[in-house]
Amino acid sequence: MTVATAAAAELSFVGCEAQLADASRTAGLRRRLRLAGAETLGGPEPLVKHYVLVGETGHGDGFWRALWDLRAEPRVQTAFADRVMPQCPLLSAERGRAIVSPIGLQAPADSAWVCMGVDLMRFTGRGGVLDEAALKQCVESCVDVGEALHDTLAWPTADAQHDAWLNRRLAIVLSGFGDLLRIRGMKPSDHGSLRYLNQLVLCLRMCAQSRSRAIAIQSEPLPAIALSDPSHALPRGSIRDDWRRRWRAAVRATLVRHRNLLVISPWSLFPGAARADYEYAELLPLLRHADACAFNRNMSIRHWNFNQFKHFHQRARAVLKQRVATSQIAEHV
Repeated sequence: MTVATAAAAELSFVGCEAQLADASRTAGLRRRLRLAGAETLGGPEPLVKHYVLVGETGHGDGFWRALWDLRAEPRVQTAFADRVMPQCPLLSAERGRAIVSPIGLQAPADSAWVCMGVDLMRFTGRGGVLDEAALKQCVESCVDVGEALHDTLAWPTADAQHDAWLNRRLAIVLSGFGDLLRIRGMKPSDHGSLRYLNQLVLCLRMCAQSRSRAIAIQSEPLPAIALSDPSHALPRGSIRDDWRRRWRAAVRATLVRHRNLLVISPWSLFPGAARADYEYAELLPLLRHADACAFNRNMSIRHWNFNQFKHFHQRARAVLKQRVATSQIAEHV
């Protein structure tokens, strides 16, 4: 089996464009998003791509060389974030076995996502000065608009419609990391550069999570959290009552309205040039803050040598595995 045909066998494909249940309201929400500095992501992908899932099991050099040989083929790309992480630690990590086009989001099959893009460069002025207040307001607007769109869009299948109700997934796709460093005159290899971006992403993550929590308090918690209560499976009695009290206390401490919020593409770590400068692979640790990853690549890696190609994927996989090891109370297999 060739690498290209293996991609079709490994991953199923779903679209991220739901039908418009209320076109006028949806248009208004999208205008609000644009005014805040973000944009909705969706629509047909101009080039059909095949994604190869790498790193799930050990791969020999033969596999890597076959994939490296196809690095200049735009129709064949890689994906390697096989776990999608929840914002609430009471929920389990999920297997990502589908690709949501056109952004190449690796996600559970039949899942429903409202995808929105936030480019850091839209909030960067002369000399690389970042308007953090406007950026945080934009992220909050993404949460608000995404919440409203979940109530407005009609999803194409019954499974997707159920997932939209159950999990209310948002994909706030952050980009422009490499461009921000470059305009600020910071080298990606310097520890200070990674520390600066790490603090920025943590701030934006907390901003999105706080807004999601506020919506949950004002309306209702995420349905998936209520349905995950382990006391439902216990017989009536003091043991079940004790479990229920503990669960409700944990819910109050970790309450959110959306199962997923932040998405980062490994390719957004590179400046938006035609060729990916391998030096920016030093920013891969930022991926540990993403709930999910998007893998649509529009830049060339034709100039990467075999070792660079292989090590990039191995390092990225190692970073993503840290999320599962450090942030989960519940785990889904």
